[in-house]
Amino acid sequence: MPWRRKPNSRLRYWSDGSPSKSKAAGFTTILVYCVGPPERDPRPRCWHWSAVKLDDLPEWDWYDICAHLKCTQCGSVGWVDPRPNWGEVVDYNKGIR
Repeated sequence: MPWRRKPNSRLRYWSDGSPSKSKAAGFTTILVYCVGPPERDPRPRCWHWSAVKLDDLPEWDWYDICAHLKCTQCGSVGWVDPRPNWGEVVDYNKGIR
C-alpha cells in the first residue's frame, strides 16, 4: 500500500490493531481530531473533529489508516489524533462505583 505522506512521529498513532479489533471491543466509531495544518504553515491549528464509522475504514493497521485521513475543513492529510469513542461502550449514567 503506498503512503500518502510519512506520518509525523510526534502524533499519537495507535501502534497496533485494526478496525475489526475495535468493532469486536464494542466500538462502532472513532473520534478523529485534526491537529493540522503542518508546522511552518501560517494558518492556525484547525482542531476540527469528526466521528468516523469503523465500517467505512479499510482493514489496515491504524498507523496506515491515520496517514491517509484528510481533514474536511483545512485539508491537512495525516495530521490526526484518533481516539476511541468511549461514549459508545461506557454507561455514564451509572457513575463510578
